[in-house]
Amino acid sequence: MPYKKATFWFSVISLLICLNSYLGNDDKNILLIGLNPLLNSIVYTEPFRHWIFDFDSAKLAVDSATIRVQFPAYIIHFASFFLTGLIIDCLIRIISRKVKS
Repeated sequence: MPYKKATFWFSVISLLICLNSYLGNDDKNILLIGLNPLLNSIVYTEPFRHWIFDFDSAKLAVDSATIRVQFPAYIIHFASFFLTGLIIDCLIRIISRKVKS
């Protein structure tokens, strides 16, 4: 059953966060970047910074904190949450095998 896997729930949470950000409810990207340690760390690295933020839209923004994110940010967010779910599922499987034996 897929709904009992951490991979499923982490993927669903990631999709909801990405959808929330895309629809404009997270205009300061607190959920999208703040809850993701990978995005939070690479957002300050120069080559990745331009992949994540759309600095052309910053000229039109009223507040400097409301810079839109680009599509690769959503892909990185989903991939990191999916991989985190896979790692948790693998650890649960390894621990349950050791407990059974």
